[in-house]
Order: sequence, then C-alpha cells, then structure tokens
Amino acid sequence: MKFLPLVWAGLWRRPARTIFTGLCIVIAFLLLGLLQGINAGFDRAIADAYRDFLITDTRVRGGTQFPVAAMATIRAIPGVTKVTMRAYFTGWQREPNDGLAALATEIPVWFDVRPGFAIEEKYLDTVRATRSAMVMTPFALKAMGLKIGQTVTLKSTIQKSDGSYNWEFTIAGTFDTVNEPSRAMLGLIRYDYLDEYRVKDKGTAERFFVRIADPNKAIATAAAIDKIFENSPHETRTRSSEARAESQAKQMGDVAFFTNAVMAAVLFTLAFLTGNTVRQSLTDRLPEFAVLKAMGYASSRLLALAFTESLLLCLPPALAGIALAALARPLLRNDYVVILVSGPVFVLGASCAALLALLSVAMPSWTLARLSIAAALGKRT
Repeated sequence: MKFLPLVWAGLWRRPARTIFTGLCIVIAFLLLGLLQGINAGFDRAIADAYRDFLITDTRVRGGTQFPVAAMATIRAIPGVTKVTMRAYFTGWQREPNDGLAALATEIPVWFDVRPGFAIEEKYLDTVRATRSAMVMTPFALKAMGLKIGQTVTLKSTIQKSDGSYNWEFTIAGTFDTVNEPSRAMLGLIRYDYLDEYRVKDKGTAERFFVRIADPNKAIATAAAIDKIFENSPHETRTRSSEARAESQAKQMGDVAFFTNAVMAAVLFTLAFLTGNTVRQSLTDRLPEFAVLKAMGYASSRLLALAFTESLLLCLPPALAGIALAALARPLLRNDYVVILVSGPVFVLGASCAALLALLSVAMPSWTLARLSIAAALGKRT
C-alpha cells in the first residue's frame, strides 16, 4: 500500500476541519510574515547605515541654528573629508497641503557627502550654472506636474528681502535614491540662493552633513565636532548614520521584543489549535492504524505517516500566509516602517511550520507507539 495516498486520504477525511484549520494557519503566518518583516526591515536599515557619515543636529529639538561659518572649523578636524549644510525650505504651487519639502545645500557636495543618492553629472553642471536651480526626485517631479527646464514659482512661509513669499526656481534635473528609486518626494535647492534672499536666519543652518575617512573614529570625530559648539547658544549632537538608525528604532520602542512576543503568542495559540485537530483526526482513525499495524506496518512507519500528515496540514498554508505577507508588503509600506519579507523570513516560517507539525503530532504519536491492535479494533469508527 502506497505511503502518500494514505497521507492524502487521512488529511481529507474531514474536509471542513482541514480547510478551516488551514485558513487559521494562513492568517497566523500572514501575521508572522508581516511582523518578522518589520524586524528584518529595521535590521536592514541599521545594516545599510553608513558609519563614515555623520550628522550634526542641534542638541535640543528646535534649538538655535548654528552658523555656517563653523564648517571651516569642522573641515580642519583630522579625518574629516567633506562637510556641507542643510536648511529647510517648503513651497507649494496652489495649496500648502500639496507642497514640496526641499533642502537648501551645496548640491554637488551634498551628493559627495550624502550616501544613498545619485544624480547625473549633466544636471550638476546645470546646478552650478543656475543660481535658482532646483533638482527633484522623479516622483516629486511627476506629482507636481513639472518638467526639466521649466521655471516654477513656489509660495512659501519664508519671507524674501523684497517682502514677498514667492520663490522662483528653475528645474535643473532629477536625482533619486539608489536602493529604492521612485519613492522619495524631495527637492534640493542652492543654499546661497536661499540665504541671499531670505530675511531671517541668514548665514545659519539646522544640520551639518560630515563625511570622515575612518569609520572607526566616528565617535571621536563626533565628539570633536560637538566640542566646537560647547557652551554656546547652539550646542550640537553629532552621531553617525548607524547610531541614528539604532536610536530611531529604540525611540519607537523595543520593536523586536514586541513583534517576537506577538509571534510567540500566535504560535502558542496555533499549536493548541493544530494539535487538537491532529489529535482528533488520528484518534478517529485508530482502528485503521490498527489494521495497518496488523498488516505489518511498523510503529515507526505509523509515526512517519502521522507526522507527514501533520506537516502537510501546516507547511503549505504557512508558506501561503508568508507569500500573502510579501504581496501585502507594498500596500503597508510607509516612510517610518519598512517591511522586508525576504528569503530568511520564508525559512523562518517554514521552520516554525515544521516545529508546529512536530508539536501537534507529539501527543498522538505516543498513543500510536503504544497502540494495541485488539483494543483499537474494538473501538467504533
């Protein structure tokens, strides 16, 4: 008698029970895939951070902006290779809700310092030659209905020296993120253009971007930068990109602990559900197992039959649930949480499903191993 047909027949002996149990497993592993994808997303964000890229902010959120002239002192610190600034600009064509966030900076230097972004050299040439130049991500360009070479007037809350709030820019080109293109809504403008015409905060910036030669000296270099502004009205806090990513993850709470706790609770509950289903299925068929044993089936073969049936009940729905999580990932994505349902998540799901199948069949297996042919045949099916 063939092995797999016996497994298949046992699995579908009660189709409704098998289907509903499978649906529960699909939903549970959909949740597991999404939660584990959040963990993987945070791990990827920290791993992709750059230790040789430092960011200097005001020590207190919303504190006094620091003078751009201090960049010369930062450049003099041993190990610092490049420094640039950032000032924030927001503008809109019609409604503030449809606006664009732009960073005022030294655009060519910004691309040398800031990892993860790329731009064509021809666009940088246009930026150097055009004082009112703005480069935008393709996503932002499309969202605002603009074209390269077009001149656009944006309204802003930043007042100009002529008393107006209208800023004119020439779209000089596009840039984008390297790893995840066509998602960012961002623009870059020249700092000297903004600083020349704005009324307030002249000669200041709210953030410095610093690139260093030796990532192993990131902590020492950060301390040296902060020492420049020590005991001043604009004290700073400098951290590497990796440290910032870890800090942001901690600010959202212990995400890994929370997601792992939820997954453990789900799997614990699911183990009871599938265990009860497998127990009922095998108990109902004890006379049939007794017949197989009487025909020469060893106890080990009966145990293999039970485990294979339990594995088929758990594994395909589990993989289907994680596959649904991978399909749902783009719909749940935002700027704060990146869900990464990759190969390791599928491996973890398959391992959990196999463990679940083993736990589900553990108790019934003890009964099968000690099965008395005479006693089992005396039971009613």
